[in-house]
Amino acid sequence: MNFKTMKTKLLVLAAIAFFAFSTNIAIAQQRRPQAPDGKRIEAVKIAFFTRQMKLTPDEAKVFWPLYDQYQMALEEQKHERRQKQEDVRERLEDLSDEQINQIIDSRLSQAELAFNARKTFINALRKELSPMKAALFFRAEEQFQRELMERVKENRENRTMPPR
Repeated sequence: MNFKTMKTKLLVLAAIAFFAFSTNIAIAQQRRPQAPDGKRIEAVKIAFFTRQMKLTPDEAKVFWPLYDQYQMALEEQKHERRQKQEDVRERLEDLSDEQINQIIDSRLSQAELAFNARKTFINALRKELSPMKAALFFRAEEQFQRELMERVKENRENRTMPPR
């Protein structure tokens, strides 16, 4: 991708982010604070999901609190999993089969809790908004992840390229 195309895409994304923020400013202010990089990604995510799901301001007022609750549940699971991974990483070879089975059961329980959080979120979404908005969420989520991964890849490639 050449510089001009990338610049154009960034300008379009910035315009979309500005539009989404201006129409959903009250919602964005109620959302939990993010780290600096997280704020930028969060701003793009808000604009992207709002546009892809065709959320009206009233729908956004319903969607974003549900989404935030879902994300907090996932963050709790990640935090617990990371803590346990750190504990196990150094001493895995010293553990008994019973202890390892407990760790495996714990990981499966965490995955189940994450799945249940997603299920609760999707069911609330299709009840509070509509099944169509839930389906649009799935599509928007997949597209956002794909575009985010592409940008990360592009950034890595741009950093590793020698200057001309």
